[in-house]
Amino acid sequence: MRRSIFILLVCIAACGCSLKNNYPLGTSEAEFTRKNKMLIELAEKSTERTVYKKTTATGDLLYYYFVDGKLVRIDEGIQQPTVVVEHVNGVK
Repeated sequence: MRRSIFILLVCIAACGCSLKNNYPLGTSEAEFTRKNKMLIELAEKSTERTVYKKTTATGDLLYYYFVDGKLVRIDEGIQQPTVVVEHVNGVK
């Protein structure tokens, strides 16, 4: 019984990991959008690139970057640091 539960858990973990990224680099943007119509949100569109945001089954956010209609990068987004600029008067 324990063995079958262990095997089941390993299978679930393997499926969860494989669901995270089913798109190899070079996948066309048209194919990606066709297969994910209801699952993606356009995050950025510029002359340089198009970025889509997708929430995985585990609740993680993945960002898919397309340049010239081809997938070039997948990541979890870049956290922008909080920048504080203080004006300090110099003492002479």
